[in-house]
Amino acid sequence: MRTKRRSVARRLYGSTPPTYIVRRSDFGVTRLTDGARAAPPRGRGSGSGLILTGVDPASIIDDLRDAPLFARLLDGQLAKLATIARPQRLAGGHTVFLQGDAADAFFLLSEGAVKVYKTFRDGRSATLRHVAPGQTFAESVLYADTYPSSAEAMESSRVYRFATGEFRGLILDEPEIGVVLLSTMAQLMVLLNQRVEELLLPVPARLARYLLELCAAQGSPTQCRLPVPKHELAKRLGTVPETLSRALNRFAQGGLIAVENDTLVVRNRPALERLAQQ
Repeated sequence: MRTKRRSVARRLYGSTPPTYIVRRSDFGVTRLTDGARAAPPRGRGSGSGLILTGVDPASIIDDLRDAPLFARLLDGQLAKLATIARPQRLAGGHTVFLQGDAADAFFLLSEGAVKVYKTFRDGRSATLRHVAPGQTFAESVLYADTYPSSAEAMESSRVYRFATGEFRGLILDEPEIGVVLLSTMAQLMVLLNQRVEELLLPVPARLARYLLELCAAQGSPTQCRLPVPKHELAKRLGTVPETLSRALNRFAQGGLIAVENDTLVVRNRPALERLAQQ
């Protein structure tokens, strides 16, 4: 299968894979071919850039295929998509974009972790989602002029950047890509509605829901690994670390859970499920 994918990549790019340079910036990724000179970087960024040379086109296609958003696409469609996928390495703490910035790209995370968060007028922030490898983020830029939220790399991460204009052009050639994107947008709307509903619940109920969903996502009904530090989890749940710690302690003292380092064990799932419904 990989031999077939590599042959698709060779027909697309030729025998020599393209060279990518990632600059120290938000979106400063330029593909260099035939000795072309890199364009000056643009945007802001707190993380350091990393030069990526000799990126194998077949590996780009594999990364795209592993993403649920693009899993239904055919080899030829993935090959076209790969031509506009710009790989970028981000250091931990790097600002990918800020709320209110001009929206000119969306991203696929292939390695690492990224958080998407909203900043309010009083300076407070709330984490909307933690992006895992294989997931896309900032898809709304295809229908908006500015980013409605901010994104930051939580650790060293690798992303693919898709320029809005190029992606729109690709959708005109490959309508199937637009169809799967609409499906993803619908799923994100459901997620945001759930977030709003959760904010109306007391913190223990929010925490119970999160833990049950986390265990299910990791394939076990009674055990899961906390993917983020507690202060990040507090932002995700719309509370402060002190309140989250008190809720976790009450859960542990009540026999609902046990926590060892970053691993959580559900001791009383029925009770946790009742609490999640409050």
